[in-house]
Amino acid sequence: MKYKDLSEIALDSYSTEKSIELLKQHGVSAPDSVIEQFYIDHNSNSRFLELYGELSLHDLKWELVEFDTTKFLQIGSNASFPDFLEEVTEDASHFEDVGEAVIDCREVVLNHWKKHGTWLIPPIFLDANVLGGKSCIPHLVEGHSRVGCLLGIQKYRIIPLAEKHKVYWGSFRKGT
Repeated sequence: MKYKDLSEIALDSYSTEKSIELLKQHGVSAPDSVIEQFYIDHNSNSRFLELYGELSLHDLKWELVEFDTTKFLQIGSNASFPDFLEEVTEDASHFEDVGEAVIDCREVVLNHWKKHGTWLIPPIFLDANVLGGKSCIPHLVEGHSRVGCLLGIQKYRIIPLAEKHKVYWGSFRKGT
C-alpha cells in the first residue's frame, strides 16, 4: 500500500481508534501515534501527497528512538514544511515580549517542557534515504511546531533542554 492509497480507505477522523484498527486490518504496521499523526491526520494533505504519495508503507519500519539535541540542527530545510519550521523556531526570539507563551500557551505542554526539557508526543521523522536523500539525515514529516519550539528554545536559550529527545524514526525494512 502506498501513502496515496490511504485516501481510498474510509477513515473516520472522529474516531482515531477505529481508523487505526482499520489501517492495521489493511496490513499497515506502525506505532499508533505514527498512524494517527502521519497516516490519518494528513492523508489528504496535498503537500503530504506530493512528498510521500509514492511511499510504500509496507517497506517502512518504525522505531521510537532518541536523538541528541544537536541532531535536530541537521534538518535545515529537510522537512515537510521548512518555512513553517523556521517560523516557529524564530517565534522564540519574542520571548522578552511574549514570555513563556512562545513555548506553548497550553499549561500542560508548557509545564512538560519546563520540567523535562522536551515534548510530550514524539514527532515523526523519516531517514532521508527513504525519499532519495542521504542515509541517516533526518527528514521531519510531522511535528514542526514541536521541533521548531525545541530549535528556538536552544537558539535563544529560554529554558534548559534535555540532552536527548524521543522521535519516531521511519526507515526502510531490511531487504527493501
